[in-house]
Amino acid sequence: MKTVAIVGAGVAGLAAAQALVANQSGIVPVVFEKSRGVGGRAATRRIDGFCFDHGAQYVKAPTPELHALIAATGDAVTIDRPVWTFTSTNQIAPGDPAFADEQKWTWPGGITRLAKYLATGSEVRLETTVARLHRERDAYRLFADDGRDLGSFAAVLLTAPAPQSAAILAASQLADVQPLIEALQTVQYRRSISITLALPRRPLVPWYALVNVDRQHPISWLACEHDKPNRTPPDHGLLIAQMSDYWATMHWDALQKGTFSPADAPQPIVEALDAIRALIGNIDQPLWINVQRWRYALPDTTTPLSEHDRLILAGDMLCGQGRVHLAIESGWRAATRIREVVS
Repeated sequence: MKTVAIVGAGVAGLAAAQALVANQSGIVPVVFEKSRGVGGRAATRRIDGFCFDHGAQYVKAPTPELHALIAATGDAVTIDRPVWTFTSTNQIAPGDPAFADEQKWTWPGGITRLAKYLATGSEVRLETTVARLHRERDAYRLFADDGRDLGSFAAVLLTAPAPQSAAILAASQLADVQPLIEALQTVQYRRSISITLALPRRPLVPWYALVNVDRQHPISWLACEHDKPNRTPPDHGLLIAQMSDYWATMHWDALQKGTFSPADAPQPIVEALDAIRALIGNIDQPLWINVQRWRYALPDTTTPLSEHDRLILAGDMLCGQGRVHLAIESGWRAATRIREVVS
């Protein structure tokens, strides 16, 4: 029996852990997560009878293996209305029919349902921040940011965003690991701020979501979260605007996460509401407005290296694009590699 450490309980790390458990190869994964829950950007919140996914919006399943995973959760449903496009001048169009009509999977209880399913059967230690590693013979000993000894592991899978993974390695003083650190430091991310509006009525639009195609608009994504089942009280609306990297960076320090009444909304939120109205027309006064921030939302580049001496990488920093299904596949590949290096 050999134990391996997985740093990060996003879907890549959880998919790797589930694959190792299912393989019954004698390799036991232990997942370390600094936050209070699993899923990373596959995150769901609940406020006053509303339920919304404020990070990843849905999951694609373009392969039989991914489709089988989605089906295995037991309660996945598709979002039936299409995704349309818009430009910096607020020109809205149906866009590419193949993309617009592609199956989009979600869950009545939120996208975090997938993460919780992937975590089943694995040991996940929440609110535990891995700070550094120490090499000892053919294993790595992990230490938390408060100095706790987290144990010895035959291999380590790093799935946290590239800057966080690089910081762990830089603090570890490991021999010959500098090329991997430098490779991680090349990964560039776009920031995002998600602004969710609870509305007393649903806006009348022919699409589920709009995606900006020229990256010149303050909004990159605008979606009708109420298209998903069990997300709102009857007849209420729920909109999610994911703001562009430029807008998010400009307002990052001034706009903290939290829930606001319209009367107390900071000026950047007022600007975001104006941008939403410019796209879809007038909307009712929101009941409340929620703000969430994602520092490492979407990778524009990927790391050229994927492992070093039983240190293995998985997740967005390898596959890019910030797509849930790509992160899952990355986790599956990492699980295969872990079995190879520790056998």
